[in-house]
Amino acid sequence: MLLGTDDLAGAADFAQRILGLEPVDRTETRATFRSDSRDYTLAFMTDDPALQAVGFEVRYPKTLDAALEAALARGLRAARGTAEEAKLRKVHDFIWFNDYSGNRIELVVRPLNSGWRYFPSRDAGVVGLDAVVLRSTAIAEDEALWTEMLGAHVSDWVGDAPHLRIDSAHHRLALFPAKRPGVLAVEYAVESVNLMMRNYYVLQNAQVAIVHGPGRRPASDQLFLTFASPGGVFFSFVAEGETAGGAERRPRQFPGGPSGLCSWGSENKIEEFNNVKAS
Repeated sequence: MLLGTDDLAGAADFAQRILGLEPVDRTETRATFRSDSRDYTLAFMTDDPALQAVGFEVRYPKTLDAALEAALARGLRAARGTAEEAKLRKVHDFIWFNDYSGNRIELVVRPLNSGWRYFPSRDAGVVGLDAVVLRSTAIAEDEALWTEMLGAHVSDWVGDAPHLRIDSAHHRLALFPAKRPGVLAVEYAVESVNLMMRNYYVLQNAQVAIVHGPGRRPASDQLFLTFASPGGVFFSFVAEGETAGGAERRPRQFPGGPSGLCSWGSENKIEEFNNVKAS
C-alpha cells in the first residue's frame, strides 16, 4: 500500500503510535512500515501527496505481460514500471493500471521479504495487512475488471458493493460506490477479539476518532474497528471471520446500509457506507 502525504512526520507517527507497525526505512520523502514477514506493507511518500496505489503480488513475470496487454485492450491507462520505480518499491518487476474509476492498481513480482522477525512498535496484535476498500465511481465496470481480467471472485455483495476474494480469505478487496475514486480504508488483521477491544481503548485514550465499530460484519463474520487517520484514509483492525471456500462458492446478497454492514448495530460515520444502496 502506497499513500502520498504532505505530512510525513504525522503519517509516520500514526503508523507507529496508533497502528503499532514496525518502521523499516525513513528518508526525507518516504517512510515504510512492516506488519508481517514482508519488508513493508505500508509506505508513505511526499513526492506526490495525491498518489494512492494498491499493490497485489503475482507469481510469474509472464502474468504481468498478460495483464498489461489485457488492460490496454480495455482502453485503460497502463504501463510497466521503470527499473528505478521497481527498486523504490523493492520488487523485481511491476506493471500499473488505472481501473475504470481511476484507482491505481499495481501488480508486482517478487516483492522483498524480510529475514528478521516482525517487531511491532506497540502490542497492537497486528498479524498482517488483510484487505483494502476502494471507492468506485463505476462499480459494475470495476467489478467486471477484477472478475474477468484478474481472476477474482465475488464472495458477497453488500448492497451494490462487491467483496472480492483472491485466496481463501472471504475478501481481500471491497469496492464501494462513491462520487470519487481513492482508497477508502486499509485493514490490518489482529490476533483476537481481546486485541481488538484492547485497541479500541488505546484509540479512545489517544483521542482517535472511531468512525465505525466495534462490530461484526454479516457477510464475512469479521470483527472490525474502523478509525480515522490524519491523511483522510480510514484504517481498520479486523479479527476472526470466515473463509470463502473455492471458486464454486455461491455469492450472497446482503442489504445495503447499517443492517448489511454491522450485525451489532454500531454507529457508522463513513459517507460511502451510509450511501450504499439497499438491495
